[in-house]
Amino acid sequence: MVQTVTNGIGMQLQIAKNDQLYYFEYDDEAPVHNIRRFNFTPAFAYIGGYGVLGSFNGLVCLHDCGYPTGYRICNPLTREYVKLPEFKRDSRCIPWTRGFGYLPLSNEYKVVHIDMLRTDLNVVEVLVYTIGSGNGWRNVGRFDIQSGEACVEDGVFVNGGLHLVETNEGRVFVFDLIEEKFCEPVSPPPLPPGSECCGCSPIGVLDGVLHYGIRYSCQITNCLCYDIWPLKGKNDIRDTKEKVEQKPLGWSKEFGFPRRQPFAFTKSGGVLYFDYSSLRIYDAIASTSKELVRFSEVGEIYPHKNTFVSLKELGEHDVKIMDSAKSIEDRKPFFSAR
Repeated sequence: MVQTVTNGIGMQLQIAKNDQLYYFEYDDEAPVHNIRRFNFTPAFAYIGGYGVLGSFNGLVCLHDCGYPTGYRICNPLTREYVKLPEFKRDSRCIPWTRGFGYLPLSNEYKVVHIDMLRTDLNVVEVLVYTIGSGNGWRNVGRFDIQSGEACVEDGVFVNGGLHLVETNEGRVFVFDLIEEKFCEPVSPPPLPPGSECCGCSPIGVLDGVLHYGIRYSCQITNCLCYDIWPLKGKNDIRDTKEKVEQKPLGWSKEFGFPRRQPFAFTKSGGVLYFDYSSLRIYDAIASTSKELVRFSEVGEIYPHKNTFVSLKELGEHDVKIMDSAKSIEDRKPFFSAR
């Protein structure tokens, strides 16, 4: 049973200096409040620092940036955490990407690790860990996805599928977490005429819909632009066992956006985004943005909702407890409201 204990939009901050996690809530009436710090350092000894793969129903998946098989699942509210078992990797494989997702109908949380074959760079090998299943890491097979040595970002999970954006050509590879297989890749949205792509175009989730961010330089206005394209229609990635009528996929431009990737809508229709050291809100109608709060030494912000989901109740056995969470009394060194 999931017991939600927050209102509004919950966020987690990864602090770059000391690798701490902070939690705060956003609400239109009280934009930033309830700052809380979670002490992860003693419980998580990482070789190269940690990254956040995702957060679902209060469970956060962390990975070791310097060790390809190092994964943790934790609930910052209950302080439970578990270190996933290591697995033997084929010497002919090299790390490619990973991801974390949740299937509500089956109540399954899955961690995905994907390697690429050294002997054939179009073929990937996929391992899946289902939390609480007792089956450990399962090798679900090798797939010829014609990646062509493509580098991809960590997976973004939505609508039953793990989405992996290619950093050079911009294709989106899709791994179905229900059937545990790859689907046809999705082509990126088109660049506007007379423009030039500027770096990697990230993908993310807004209001339960996958979106693609096109960052480009406009030769006409001679300025840097950033357009948001939600993915419209349905494909065969779904969180249901029933067959549904399929509609063609397509990107639809929603609005232009300043600089950085958005991560949440507010109740009033604004778009929250993190711009290096500040939390900002964007008004798509007026095309204006406003700084809400400025942080010090913040690395990333991730949407998160505090719940009492228990790793033990899900079936994990080697569950440990982190150090106690502490509320922050003096907020001034951490952030300043605008």
